[in-house]
Amino acid sequence: MASYTAGIIVIGDEILKGQVVDTNSNFLCKSLHSLGITVCKISVVGDNVNEIASEVARFSEKYSKVFTSGGVGPTHDDVTYLGVARAFGRHVEVNKELAKILLDSNFVSDISDVDANPALKIAQVPQLSSLIYLKPVGYCHDPSLLYSSTFPVVKVANVYIFPGIPKYFEYAVTNLEHLFKNPDGDRFYTRELYLRSEELDIVPVLNHTVDKFKGSVVFGSYPQLGNDIYMTKVTLESISSQQLEEAESYLCMKLPAGTVVDPLEESVYWMVEEAPKRGLSAAVTESVKILEKCFDKFSPSEIFLSFNGGKDCTVLLHLATAVLRRKFPSLKKPLQAVYIQPQDPFPQVEEFVVESVKRYNLELKTVPGPITHALEVVLAEKPELKAVLMGTRRTDPYSAMMNSFQMTDSGWPQIMRVSPLLNWSYQSVWTFLRDLSVPYCSLYDEGRCMSS
Repeated sequence: MASYTAGIIVIGDEILKGQVVDTNSNFLCKSLHSLGITVCKISVVGDNVNEIASEVARFSEKYSKVFTSGGVGPTHDDVTYLGVARAFGRHVEVNKELAKILLDSNFVSDISDVDANPALKIAQVPQLSSLIYLKPVGYCHDPSLLYSSTFPVVKVANVYIFPGIPKYFEYAVTNLEHLFKNPDGDRFYTRELYLRSEELDIVPVLNHTVDKFKGSVVFGSYPQLGNDIYMTKVTLESISSQQLEEAESYLCMKLPAGTVVDPLEESVYWMVEEAPKRGLSAAVTESVKILEKCFDKFSPSEIFLSFNGGKDCTVLLHLATAVLRRKFPSLKKPLQAVYIQPQDPFPQVEEFVVESVKRYNLELKTVPGPITHALEVVLAEKPELKAVLMGTRRTDPYSAMMNSFQMTDSGWPQIMRVSPLLNWSYQSVWTFLRDLSVPYCSLYDEGRCMSS
């Protein structure tokens, strides 16, 4: 497995007292894992200079990269810089570049007297520190991050010192990901298997497989309590896609037939088949029948889904993927989708679209709007396309009299519009997303409106 390692040190009495929930280490772990870096340890220490120094010194010797979170600021308990300096036998001193940034930003009016300007403590960093400036933000809907983009991250040897405020921390980590990638270009390939069997029932087969692929594939096993779809989740990870595929195939071959399930497909059909008394079941059943009819009438290569990151088309994407997998279990080609991009898209939407491509294995084409232009472009490139799946509901403008299968209007590029969600209510959409824990765009949680 990968030889490039990282250690994370979270600093703050407020973390140890449970007054603040640490989200930074979770965010950083996900980021580093995606970059091919193995996080070996996370440590939480209080605002104590000697403890910080001891932990930093130990981590710095043991791991390729060390990241600290918290304890950077002007108050008495912000002692991370001092602790890191002590770890390397150095003192702190006012860095002229940082002091000038504070002066230019009007955080201080005088940089000659530290005692008279407490904010200058932010500029007191370990001797021989390196400053890593963040890239300027091309767009930013949060004015507070504009200052973050001008203030650099301080680095001492292999230790990166990040602020503790999650908004700034996440911005800085994302901005500097190019510095943290595995230098050999390795990345982690992962698979997840969902099993109907209890964890205890698969132990002999799993242990045998672990021994067979020891050193090339890492396995994990996690029982799932209260889950109606599967009882155990097994994870596989490797830096070799070939070894991963071989291990997955071998494990599946050794498990009893029917043990491995597709949770996305199973959850949708469970809602159809096993929950007739639920108010949502009728809506899901109708949509599944429409989608099945669509895949009977058209081949997967003749269908694409219109996806803009909205809640309705997210429900449709989830349903369509489930039906596609049920009807074509051996199909390797991904579902085709088109993102008709507005002129000024929200960055959260763009991010969610990218995440959805990975989550549902989509073949996505992004085309600038308006819709008529986008359809012309798509159909010109792929004239074999005959149907588009749309998340339209009857409450949408001009949709009250629509049919589930209906050709586009006169004057438009001609294609069959398939609308499986026509009879869904607003409440049904949210019930579906939340009951099945379907990820949706974060803008909805922020109270921002967007089209479906």
